[in-house]
Amino acid sequence: MVTYAFVTTRDGKIVGSEIVRKQRFMYTAMGHWPGFVNIKRENLFLKNNLDSCFLVEDEYGKIVDYYCPVFDSLWKVRFFEHPTQYDLYGWSHGKYKPSLKQLEYLHKEYGIQNLLTDYIYGENLYKLLRDMQKTSWIIEYSSLAKDTLAQGP
Repeated sequence: MVTYAFVTTRDGKIVGSEIVRKQRFMYTAMGHWPGFVNIKRENLFLKNNLDSCFLVEDEYGKIVDYYCPVFDSLWKVRFFEHPTQYDLYGWSHGKYKPSLKQLEYLHKEYGIQNLLTDYIYGENLYKLLRDMQKTSWIIEYSSLAKDTLAQGP
């Protein structure tokens, strides 16, 4: 449902990508693991005003996990119903992709041309993650779906 990748850009265009596991993406973005995308090992989420994403330490100060629940809701932007857990519902009213109005909104607000194939990265990713944590954004995004439903896969 979500692909995690480190992308390389030049002049605002993606020129390379390395698909990684979620754990590597999160630990690198939080500065716990080294990586060419975060050489200074900063917590990029905190730096970009996502204070709900942080490393979890045990009683000895050792990093044992991370906490960043907003990533667990990314599927809701695309799907009406969770693809494998049929009692969970998202914010899209299209079966396999958002409504046409939602797609237009995603393009306008986050620069996403094709939600099924494009990467959301950089400031657009942080903006989307910050917005998804606001109840007012969820209500607005969900209401866009009610006017025009997307059809087909």
